[in-house]
Amino acid sequence: MNDTARATEEEGPRRSGRERRPAESIYTDARLAEKKKRDAMNDKETCERSIRYKKRKGMDDTQEENDEDSTVFSDEDMGTFPSDGEDEQETSDGGDDDEEVSGRTTTRPNIITHWNSRDLDSFHGSGLFYTSYWSGRRFLGWWVERALENAQRSLVARQDQTSIALEYEPAHQSQVPYHDDMMPCYEYFAEGIQRRTSLEAFKIINYNLPQSWLATNILPVLEQNMKLSVLEMSNCSLSANDVTALVKFISENKTLSTLNISHTMIESEDTAKALARALKKHPTLRRVNLAYCKLAGGHSVMDKVLAACKKCDELEIGHNDFDSKCVEKIAQFLGKKHSLTSFSLVGAKVDTSNKKLLSEALTVNKTIQKIRLHSNALQLPAIIRKTKKVTTALSRLTQLDFRFNRFPTQGAKVMASFLEEPSCNLVSLIMSNNHLTTKGINALLPALKKNTSLQQLDLSSNWLNNQCAPAVIDMLLNNSTLLNLNLYNNKSLKARKDGGKPKIVKGALFDVSSLESIAACNHTCAVKMSGCNYGGSHEETIRKINSLKVSEAKKIRHKVVLALNVVNPDLYELSKFQDLPLEMMPYLLEMVQQRLSLTGFPGSLKRRGDKTSLTRLYDAIKSFPTPLELFSRGPGKRRKKVAKKASNPRKRRKFGDEIDEDDEAWIPRGARTTGRYQRNPETGNHEYIPPPVY
Repeated sequence: MNDTARATEEEGPRRSGRERRPAESIYTDARLAEKKKRDAMNDKETCERSIRYKKRKGMDDTQEENDEDSTVFSDEDMGTFPSDGEDEQETSDGGDDDEEVSGRTTTRPNIITHWNSRDLDSFHGSGLFYTSYWSGRRFLGWWVERALENAQRSLVARQDQTSIALEYEPAHQSQVPYHDDMMPCYEYFAEGIQRRTSLEAFKIINYNLPQSWLATNILPVLEQNMKLSVLEMSNCSLSANDVTALVKFISENKTLSTLNISHTMIESEDTAKALARALKKHPTLRRVNLAYCKLAGGHSVMDKVLAACKKCDELEIGHNDFDSKCVEKIAQFLGKKHSLTSFSLVGAKVDTSNKKLLSEALTVNKTIQKIRLHSNALQLPAIIRKTKKVTTALSRLTQLDFRFNRFPTQGAKVMASFLEEPSCNLVSLIMSNNHLTTKGINALLPALKKNTSLQQLDLSSNWLNNQCAPAVIDMLLNNSTLLNLNLYNNKSLKARKDGGKPKIVKGALFDVSSLESIAACNHTCAVKMSGCNYGGSHEETIRKINSLKVSEAKKIRHKVVLALNVVNPDLYELSKFQDLPLEMMPYLLEMVQQRLSLTGFPGSLKRRGDKTSLTRLYDAIKSFPTPLELFSRGPGKRRKKVAKKASNPRKRRKFGDEIDEDDEAWIPRGARTTGRYQRNPETGNHEYIPPPVY
């Protein structure tokens, strides 16, 4: 008799006042033993998980195991724990991630959140401080503390087995600064990847790394990975020793296909020449990014680097210190035979003499399809001259990026004539930060009414005002191939009621004057202007609807539901639906009950379930000319008659004949034909029991 039954027996007479009766246990001895054994097994598994978790946290294995043994479970209930070697073996069998964690010898460092007490001169980076207007003192920016905290969390976080990435999106400063107190996090990160042998990608972007940390802790690990194909060390403020070690690693590697070392200062001419030799001899390298890389040695080293990249598919190169001779070498390289399909020239200033050289080189070239001219002090379109030869030769281009240059009205006219050509294959055109005026955009946009290839147009951060709204509306109503239009950060294009942004939304994207006007709007182009629903214009909502990857009919339904419920409820007139066919009534009855959820894109249509939806549903059914037809059962889908296949008559088997293999086994009615899982009371596990054989 167990304790529960005994307590029930003792308390029974006092509660009821009746004669004491012997209480019977609800469990037999076998069930009690089975339950006790099962609980012990569950407790043992829980304890082992707790020990492994605390080992990952860097705590003492032996101490935690003894604590669990002495305070929670007894040896009789728990059985024998595995030894340290057995536990390590079990952990290593669980995967590479557990092996990595068990191999660490240092504990996880604490995240530092307050940095104001540090000396300001101990921080390494740019754009870190601000000066007080009143006292003239320097203070550490709040954005620096946030960047340092996020960087620490990224360094101590668990990384993927095949891809490691530390990326910082620059907001107030170009990279994460460095402080000596962050060194424990960098050491913890380096120790965690020591045993990696199956890495395919390694990226560190916009981090100010410690001096010689890359050469000492990271590159030896990358050398043992035979599948590494992507290496990106962009804007990391590498020291001279790190750059030298990195070039040596590239020369010995045979698997890389993508190399990104942009924003790296190569101040030694010997190191720059060694980089050129490594790029030339590499067997698999296809994408090289040397943007904003300062190459020592001038145009002579530049010529060697370009020759080494002639077998690549994509090349980005350029720096603010490039002189006219370097740009001339680049133009000569583009005019030669190579396999480049994408080329970017960033930061280097292009003078008047080199404009013609670039245009002629790109005209002669037959392989380049993507061109990026970024921050070149160009007065565009520069490379696209208004001649038949040039426009025909450049019709192969699919992407043009002219950011941070100048685009006068005359250049906009030349670009418009280029877009009107039937042979134009341009898909993406980026013209942000080009000082483009309203007069220039009024000359450019009419060409898009004839163009059928352009899908992305970026006109952000220019000098557009409210007077460009009619040209934008006319283009959107007559173009069905443009998918993205960016008009963001045009400060003279206002968002108030009489501004240009509400006019564009109402005139081309969401005209709620009638149901027909909603259907006649543009439903393919996602236009970004303010980035929010400013002043009740529903601009961002319409952008999300147009960017949905659904049919045009579903986009129209989204806009109609938004108009009926929020913008213009007067559109709901039953007289407009009297001539609706019977086959379309289910869609109408569904639509009048829906609302638009602004946070649930793409599944943004939800059921209202309120009094308004029920009233609309009742009115729609009542106003139908023949309401009984809505509930009458039709003939349904006709069944197609299929001729039966002629089957050979089977010979009846007699007693004593051989067994026919095609004969089905006899199964009695109601018999079980599938297997099932049933718990075994002896082991406590669920075991599979096959179906019986008849």
